[in-house]
Parts: sequence; structure tokens; C-alpha cells
Amino acid sequence: MATDKPDIWDSFVHEFNPRRFLIRLAHMEIPPLEVIGRAFARAAIVGLFLAVVLVSLYGTSWTTVDQLPQNLEDQSNIKAIGTLIFTEFVVPFEILSIVLLSSLMGAIYMAKGEDNQ
Repeated sequence: MATDKPDIWDSFVHEFNPRRFLIRLAHMEIPPLEVIGRAFARAAIVGLFLAVVLVSLYGTSWTTVDQLPQNLEDQSNIKAIGTLIFTEFVVPFEILSIVLLSSLMGAIYMAKGEDNQ
């Protein structure tokens, strides 16, 4: 028995999109493609940053107990710390100072609020 009109069930099966059905069922809106693209870009940047940090941590040669200075009486702790900070650990020291400065600036900006701009 052939009919010219398609069955309603056939049109439902061919046009059914489960994602749209669930979103309509939950009364949600489908986010535009730009929002999804921006979220993916942010996630990619964060993932790349974490990958760089993990690779740099893996490639770092950490000092062991045998490499530490044994004659601690020869120099004071303050002098030893200052010498290490400004010789071997210059780059991490500068990165830490930039991170602390930017967090301080962000805290000041957030504390000012919108009415003091």
C-alpha cells in the first residue's frame, strides 16, 4: 500500500537531532559557534601552557643532597641565599616578581570597583 504522503514517523526519524531534542527538553539555548570557538581557544592556550610547564619541569636537573654545600660555617645563610638567587636562579626570581606584580595590580583593580575608575 503505497501512499504519496510520507508517514509522520518517517519524517520524525529523518529529522530527529538528539542534541536539539535534549536542549529543547531542558529549555536551554544552543551556544553560537563563536562562543564554542573562543572556549576551545582558551582551553588550547591553557593546555599549551601546562604542557610547556610540565616539559620544563621534566627537563630540569634538580639538586640532590650530595650536591648541596657541606661547609655551612664558611658563609652565612643570607649571603648564600643572595648568591644563589642572583646567580643560578635569576630567571625564576624574575618570573616570580612579574607574577606577584601582576597579581597585586589585579587585586588593586578589583578592589577599586567600577565607581572609582
